[in-house]
Amino acid sequence: MQNNKESLNVKDKTFVDEFLRKEEFREIRYCIQCGVCTGACPLASFGSQNPRKIMAMIREGLKPAILEVLDRCLLCGQCQMLCPRGIQHKEVLLKLRELSFSMGRVCEGLSFVNDLLSEQYNPYMQPPEARTQWMESAGINVEIKEKSKIIYFVGCTSSYMDVSQEIPKTIAKILTKMKEDWTVLKGERCCGMPFLFIGNTDKAKEFAARNVEEIGKTGAEVVITGCPTCWHTIKYRYPKLLNAPLSFKVLHITEYLTEKLASGEIKLKNKLTERITFHDPCDLARYSMVDPPRKILKAIAEDFVEMPFHGKDTICCGGGGLMEAVDSNLRSNVTMKRIRLAEKVGAKILATSCGGCKYYLSQAATQSNSEIIVKDLTELVYECME
Repeated sequence: MQNNKESLNVKDKTFVDEFLRKEEFREIRYCIQCGVCTGACPLASFGSQNPRKIMAMIREGLKPAILEVLDRCLLCGQCQMLCPRGIQHKEVLLKLRELSFSMGRVCEGLSFVNDLLSEQYNPYMQPPEARTQWMESAGINVEIKEKSKIIYFVGCTSSYMDVSQEIPKTIAKILTKMKEDWTVLKGERCCGMPFLFIGNTDKAKEFAARNVEEIGKTGAEVVITGCPTCWHTIKYRYPKLLNAPLSFKVLHITEYLTEKLASGEIKLKNKLTERITFHDPCDLARYSMVDPPRKILKAIAEDFVEMPFHGKDTICCGGGGLMEAVDSNLRSNVTMKRIRLAEKVGAKILATSCGGCKYYLSQAATQSNSEIIVKDLTELVYECME
């Protein structure tokens, strides 16, 4: 045991020089070890993560010790939101996971997900051909067309997980009702972000290239997605992964709905009277997508209240960073905390804008016998549409 502890404390000067030489990580040199990042981390209270300590270990060159603590991280980005030095902790941690993967140091859970993604193009042990099964009970005819102005990029969770499948069904109804020229990709694959969580950048690039190629074949001008991670990955990470600009615009469905409500193209027949609160998905809130959901809620809800930790300060639902594959109990504890916060403000409906968030929050509400109903914002808008 002592030998193992000593091996974790081995310092690697080369690692320090190479890592801190990178332009995007130079801020680490100026970390003042204030601990704000750890105070903001949703896992810190469970004793599972300490971002401040990781920054210190990087500067000390404790590579073996760093690689030991990477897995139990939601990669939610909350740690970087309040950093007085502007350190991009999430990007640092993603780079460290890439290093860990290149060294063959990947935990069993993440390794399993990596194999699933590589073989079946999704992390849910489902065959690729089942990706469009949600269409069978959508209530409308969803035509997969060769050419289209809009591509609806569904994403893995909404394609495969029962409770989240109401999202693509609803988006399909809304786009059809708005008489949009739209379709879904015949060969959609995972957006590739889970590969980046694992550290397998080469596979992330492969999936990005494939999805962009398939989108290009349709001549689409706009890609709309209901998944914040897909939105963030396609819009911001694909150009960097592929070293090329996108030929199409990328919108999250909340942006689309906000535009249509503002223009009057979406007309409402009523407002919801139940008290509603909103859970901001990390990949929307961290990237300045706080206002669109609230503009929508203002239009459709008579009684909307904020719960603690909202907007850019939102707490992860627990599903970030593939935590379910690493430690399902820890993931469950984080998710349950969010349900309790929603209950404290007296909400009857907990709205969100993410298939993954809806899946985990719904599961937690059921398991805790909570009376809260979890719904995606698209479902609520459709209920109010004329």
